[in-house]
Amino acid sequence: METGRPFLILRAGSLAAVSPEFIRDFGDTEQTFLSSAGLTSSEAVVTDIEAGELPPSAPRDYAGIIVTGSGAMVSTEAPWMLESGRWLRDAVECDVPVLGVCFGHQLLSHALGGRVGRNPQGVEGGTVEVRFEASDDPLFGVMPQCADLQAHHYETVLEAPSGSIVLASSDRDRHQVLRHAPAAWGVQFHPELTLPMMSMLMDALATNDDQHGHAQMRDTLRPSPEGPSLLKRFVAFARG
Repeated sequence: METGRPFLILRAGSLAAVSPEFIRDFGDTEQTFLSSAGLTSSEAVVTDIEAGELPPSAPRDYAGIIVTGSGAMVSTEAPWMLESGRWLRDAVECDVPVLGVCFGHQLLSHALGGRVGRNPQGVEGGTVEVRFEASDDPLFGVMPQCADLQAHHYETVLEAPSGSIVLASSDRDRHQVLRHAPAAWGVQFHPELTLPMMSMLMDALATNDDQHGHAQMRDTLRPSPEGPSLLKRFVAFARG
């Protein structure tokens, strides 16, 4: 693929309401992806889909597309989700490399005909052990059988789109990684979040009522070096 084309980050949410301190130290959502993927701001275009923006160019104008996490819920089927989902479906059909992360993973699955809703296993958060069965996959074939990765989500992919392949699972989520097409994947975990980032987010979420047990989730936190490595592989794959 042509290396001169920029990457596209579809920003589905901001961390401003969760932790202003996080933004002070690490930047907002898109910056966590840029830093962990080894991309500079000049190598990427950021589009705020939560604000109703659509990418300024056609999918083929980008080397690869990353869809971020969000505090929004795909099951609400807000107009901006449906519109950006249609655009993503076109990108997959054009064989442009796509990686959906957490909310982005769910949005991509929904756009391709899957079903998203509340996780029947409850909230999955903290550092989780993800089990991989992806020996022939260009992104996940080099992953160890089990890897520690950061996660935090209320909803999940309840039914994968027809034809999609499950590449990884965890105790609370059977669809941790889905491959939808030769160049399109979704991951439920957060490969962009490092241990210091996740620690700050868990501290912010562990409020007095803490009905979901974020304080206990914080106790599970461990380093997750496989996450940023995955993002760097996606960038290399997209650049060809």
